[in-house]
Amino acid sequence: MGGKSPSKIRVLLNRLLWDPQYSGSKDHIIEYVHRVGRDTIVKKVKIRDVKEIGSWYFVVNTSSGMKLIPFHRVTRIIASDGRVLWGKTDTSNSKFEGAV
Repeated sequence: MGGKSPSKIRVLLNRLLWDPQYSGSKDHIIEYVHRVGRDTIVKKVKIRDVKEIGSWYFVVNTSSGMKLIPFHRVTRIIASDGRVLWGKTDTSNSKFEGAV
């Protein structure tokens, strides 16, 4: 009884990917934190490149192959018109890379 409810990111990604009401959402962007040594880089991928959504992660097809991204690394989900649909605070010390 009383299992943990799904994460808000998981619910939103599933809705944007699979709900026919949101068929225009494939160009929305997911920003996520990628760490290289001591540097933190925020990378961007389009929702259309998400291939799988798990209970704590999503898998995205990138130019360097399939990548598993834990939900806790997601910083923002941005609509194709620039509106922030979901956001985490404090990415001020990050470098941005990989404009979509």
